[in-house]
Parts: sequence; structure tokens; C-alpha cells
Amino acid sequence: MRLKIFISYSHKDEIPYIEEFRKHLQPLKDNGFVEEWYDRKILPGEDYERKINNNLEDADIICLFISVNSLSSESCKKEKKKALELRIKKGVVVIPIILSPCGWQDDRDINNLLALPTDGKPISSFSNRDEGWLDVYNGLKKVIEKEIKIKQLKLTEEFEQFLQSTEMFELAHSKKDRVLLDDIFVPPDLNEYDELKKYKGKISAEKLLERLLNYPKIIIAGEDQSGKTTLCKIIFRKLRELNLVPVYISDKKSQLKGMMENMISKAFKQQYKNIDINDIPKEKIVPIIDDFHYAKKKEKHLNYLATYSYCIITV
Repeated sequence: MRLKIFISYSHKDEIPYIEEFRKHLQPLKDNGFVEEWYDRKILPGEDYERKINNNLEDADIICLFISVNSLSSESCKKEKKKALELRIKKGVVVIPIILSPCGWQDDRDINNLLALPTDGKPISSFSNRDEGWLDVYNGLKKVIEKEIKIKQLKLTEEFEQFLQSTEMFELAHSKKDRVLLDDIFVPPDLNEYDELKKYKGKISAEKLLERLLNYPKIIIAGEDQSGKTTLCKIIFRKLRELNLVPVYISDKKSQLKGMMENMISKAFKQQYKNIDINDIPKEKIVPIIDDFHYAKKKEKHLNYLATYSYCIITV
């Protein structure tokens, strides 16, 4: 499984920095882990901006090569903005790589991202630049290994069946042995409220799915049989497409007794094959708690769930 790396850089840094980086990347390319793309691959006569945007959209990892040249480049600023939008929208990994001394730490868009080389030491500051690139290589390799492991996660057959089950609707379709959720799902319209319970207007479930990562914490409220569980299933699958690791929990009978951490670990083991939850970075895990209104110790559970980057609750 190859991951696609998008290289965002200023042309003034192409020689020697980008050429050196591509050479150091070669072992990862030879082993079939990655392929890189940068604008020199655009052919004469092709739509330059469309090519860049399409390859940004397709990227698994975006490397922002930072220097005084890139910080002052309008095209680099556009690519940086798009990269950060994709980070929120699709969970794309964005890594600043510091080429030379500059004021990047005052750039509020990227100063909160972990940069390479280690501690943001510029490549040009190494007496031997190969040592700097080796530091970048090792850091990038760790990210690649983690992303590949998460992409290759497999669901158990039993949970796959649950995600596709339609339960009450299956009897209504007598000509089909089994009705799949994909056969009947129509995205419903939802009423959207902010964190102060102020009504913001209607939003379709389709739009919610498109912007899912814009909403780190989501509460879905509705009556019984209103489609909350179905929406949870659709959201689960969308999160996997975004290379996040959703964990679905519903426990009406025991009213979510016990520690939420243990419930998430148990559900993860039932839903994913051949991997320990401790091998997954916590920032990639998204708890989906269905029928949370049955829980007895709501405040305790909410305090724990708040430690996750993303969380979805239905009531």
C-alpha cells in the first residue's frame, strides 16, 4: 500500500533542498511505501492549478518545506491553507520541514504542528546536511508506518454485518434475501445548534458527512427509531474513509456501567481484527456512543470522552 506525499515548496529552494529530500526518500519509495508528487511532474499544456489541487486532495501526507522563500510566496501560502483545510476535513497528515532559519514559529497556522528535523532545527544548520535529512527520514518513516497500519485495519465479519444491517426494513423487501443499509439509506435533514443551544439552521446529513472533521464533538438528539443508530453507522464508515479509527458503543442493558476506557477497549477488540488498541494513537480514535441517555454516570464519562480529539454521542 503506497501513501502519496505532496511536496509544497518554493521554487527558490528546489536546488539543493528538494532534490536532496527526494534522494533521501528513495528507500521508502523502493520498498513500495510511498510515492511523492510535486509540481515538476506537471506536463506542458496541463492545467497547472487543477493539477496541484487534485494532487493535494489525493495526498495522504503533505510536507510543507519552510524557509523565508516559502513564507513569502503567495502560491506556498495557498497550498499551506489548502493543506490545513484537508487536515481538518480529511485527517491528512501535515508536516512542516524547516529548511533554513526563518520566523516560522510566529506563523500561527503551523507553529502548533510538530516540525522536522527534531525540534524544528533547520536543515541548513547541520554541519552535515545528510544528518539533517536522516532525521527527517526517520521522523517521516514513523508517520508512514503508523498511517499504513491504520489504513490496513480490518473489521470483524460480525461487525461488518452490523454496519450493513437494516433490521426492521428487511422484512419489507421480500425479493431480497438481505437488505443492506446502502440499499435504502437516504441522508436526513438535521437541525443544527451551537454549543450554547442556539439554532443555526438546517443541515443535511450529507453535508455533515462532508464536513465531519469540522465538528470535533457532536451530539445527535432524536426520538427512538428516528435513525440515530443508522446515522452512527454511516458516520463510522465515513471516519474509516478519513483514516480515523471509530469505535462504536451501545449498552442500554448495563447503562454504560464501569470505566469508559475499558468499554472502548472491549468494543475495539470486537470490531477490529488482529490489532491492539494500544498500537493506535489516541488522536486517531473516535468514540461513537449510541443511546448515551441511558448512562448513569454521565458526567464521569463525559470528562473522559473530552480527552479524545473527536467524539460522537447520541441521545
